[in-house]
Amino acid sequence: MTTEFVEMTGEKKVAVTFWDNVAAPRAAVVMVHGMCEYIARYDDFCKFLGANGYNVIGMDNRAFGDTDPDTRGLGQVGMFENTVDDIKLEVDMARARWNVKRVYVIGHSYGSFLTQRFIEKYHDAVSGAILCGSALQSGIMLSIGKKLARKQAKKDPDSEGKTFAKLTFEKYDKKFGEGENAWINRDKAEVEKYNADEKCAGVGICSALFYKELFEGIDRTNKNRALVPPDFKLMIASGDADGVGGFGKLVEKLRKEYKKKSGLDARLKLYPGGRHEILNEINKGEVYEDFVEFLDSCEEQAEMDR
Repeated sequence: MTTEFVEMTGEKKVAVTFWDNVAAPRAAVVMVHGMCEYIARYDDFCKFLGANGYNVIGMDNRAFGDTDPDTRGLGQVGMFENTVDDIKLEVDMARARWNVKRVYVIGHSYGSFLTQRFIEKYHDAVSGAILCGSALQSGIMLSIGKKLARKQAKKDPDSEGKTFAKLTFEKYDKKFGEGENAWINRDKAEVEKYNADEKCAGVGICSALFYKELFEGIDRTNKNRALVPPDFKLMIASGDADGVGGFGKLVEKLRKEYKKKSGLDARLKLYPGGRHEILNEINKGEVYEDFVEFLDSCEEQAEMDR
């Protein structure tokens, strides 16, 4: 695992990490992390991908990790769409660095919403994607959230989005009653590690501008879902006890929305009892295997189509 600062969209310097585990990889994967975390948290999974023939590239997204160490959690104008375009640059870097024909994208949580938008804009650049800890966020709740975030961001863009945190993460924690951030994982050691990490829980509550960018980005995504071609290779995976996914309901709605809007029949996997971070869950070995099996199936199909 090596990290370099790379100039991305709009001349923004971004911390990009490479897992050069395979001398001659069969394909490459772009890993996209969630909010209030950073890409090195996926080191174990990325090494597993390497053991199965896939080299990996991932960045610390704008406003997080080492990309913006002094302003973590603070929104930036245009950041959602700029980060989507950064992912495209990562795809290009992976293809050039490892001389691979095929690249896949795996996005978790906030990263999965970025990936939803990415496959609308750049589906031709990749051979498939996995949405992890994702959902269909739409309707009245998205509309209200967008209006509130716009109003608060106009008044004070760097103010904490306490209302949004209360309606989501704090609400999820109350359901389990097991302490701070128990909603992310059944593995208590992993939750404690997250809570002690200044690059994760230490970020605090993301800003009003961050939420404004997020909600507007999701709204834009919902309006353009039909751009994803019906034959695109897509897997959607989540724990059925994940609050972000509406405890399975919003995950199933996401799959149905792709089918309705673009005719895409995505593969869906819900893990019983799994919470938000299924790549760190107590059954993560099963999740790892399922993700690689999906990538392998895409690779086998690509070889047959040659």
